[in-house]
Amino acid sequence: MKLLKLFTLFTFLCLVLIQICHALESEKVGNSESKKYPQEHWYNLNMQGQKIGYMRLYLEKAEYQGEEMLRSKTDMMMQLKGLGRTMKIETNRVEYLDADLKPRYFVSTSNEIGLKQTEGKIKDGVAYITTTLNEATTESEIQIPADTISDTVAIENLMVKKDLKIGENLKYTTFSFDLLQPIKAEMSVIDEVHYTYQTKEIPVYVLEQKLEIMGGIITRMWVSDDGTLYKTATDMMGQSYVASKTDRKTALGAVEVVDIVLKTRIVPTGKRPKRGAKQFVANVQLTKGELQKAIVTDNRQKLELDSERVGTLTIETAGVDEANCPKLPIQDKELQEYLSSTVYIESEHPDIHAKAVEILDGESNSWQAAKKLSNWVYKSVKEKSLSGGYSSALTTLKTGSGDCTEHTVLMIAMARSVGIPARICSGIVFMRNAFYYHFWPEVYVGKWAQMDPTIGQLVADANHIQLAGKGLESNTMIEYTEGVFRTLNQLEIAVVESDK
Repeated sequence: MKLLKLFTLFTFLCLVLIQICHALESEKVGNSESKKYPQEHWYNLNMQGQKIGYMRLYLEKAEYQGEEMLRSKTDMMMQLKGLGRTMKIETNRVEYLDADLKPRYFVSTSNEIGLKQTEGKIKDGVAYITTTLNEATTESEIQIPADTISDTVAIENLMVKKDLKIGENLKYTTFSFDLLQPIKAEMSVIDEVHYTYQTKEIPVYVLEQKLEIMGGIITRMWVSDDGTLYKTATDMMGQSYVASKTDRKTALGAVEVVDIVLKTRIVPTGKRPKRGAKQFVANVQLTKGELQKAIVTDNRQKLELDSERVGTLTIETAGVDEANCPKLPIQDKELQEYLSSTVYIESEHPDIHAKAVEILDGESNSWQAAKKLSNWVYKSVKEKSLSGGYSSALTTLKTGSGDCTEHTVLMIAMARSVGIPARICSGIVFMRNAFYYHFWPEVYVGKWAQMDPTIGQLVADANHIQLAGKGLESNTMIEYTEGVFRTLNQLEIAVVESDK
């Protein structure tokens, strides 16, 4: 699973807040254009006190569609390690803000396997989004609620007051052009302190932003009276993520290697789970949050709560009655969305369909067909390496490499292409000596059945714990990180039973 998506989310939160505060700074510093632009700002990115990358922000006046606007260009780099491999994630973003400091246009690119570009144009309450991944383009339109304001306006409403006071508060709705959805938010002034920057003691306000997403994301900002942002800190997933203002030389300096896999695994207590288990029982506990919002409950998974954070999880796998499975293609109006083609799952691409038809070799029984596809993916994706971003199904078909995400999207794309509804499961799986965050597919063959082509299981065993975040995948797939967000470094598992 791409935990890097969450780290990228953190950096984009910082990115937005940094842009806002520097835009405000430019409005507060006199009227001389020559003194305000261009501006360049550098930030260190840190996780748990270790430097993992940097961010650069460049601001200038520019013209967009005949209007003078503020143009910001942000470059971000993170370097992390996983399964012995070092991953370098680079993202670039350009955004145009109008006279009210509201976004009118943006384009971002990232070096996921291949090149991903997202372009957004905002006009008359509608965001027109174009996503291009490996030369394949998907377009979408997103309505922006009428009462939505930008974070810029929220901070400005607090900072333009002559006597900014602790306790000042504003509730509002913002729209994230990275998550592509409206989000309820709250901005508050919580303290007034001195911040040390390059040996200087600078008086700053401490602002706190709360986003009602993934159980709640809280970011604190240290902002001077002139709008300069010196630091942002976000505590999420049981870890601390900080962006701090610095100089160019320091920002571009060496980073520390952080092993993302070792830092995110969950080592259980109690009995050792058995590979291929059909039944799994464990006492589970969260150090914060609510279990019922973190763990999926359905016919396969049952959760008996002792309290909001403590409970017993029981998972039982069930066989598939092959003789009664429907023939292909499965035609059910309620399942049509799980046959659709999306940015990462290009089920309508002729290469995907042709390969799936070739693998099935005339098989019409939906469960038999699903097993053939799963076996082929397991055997054909030979380079099972951890990658930095999400690779699409088509790219995985061509390269034959990737981790659990690539196995999953390829399996789902081929299943959908021949008429088997399929969707993503996000959660954790026990392998070797711990639970690791993981993706695996679920297919509909008269009922939903989970499979795992990454580790060669035609029926995903009971050691797969599905976490929050399900449904049809979006163009960002960020929704599948919700369960991770609610459990990472916060979930404790004591295994009571694991039997075949």
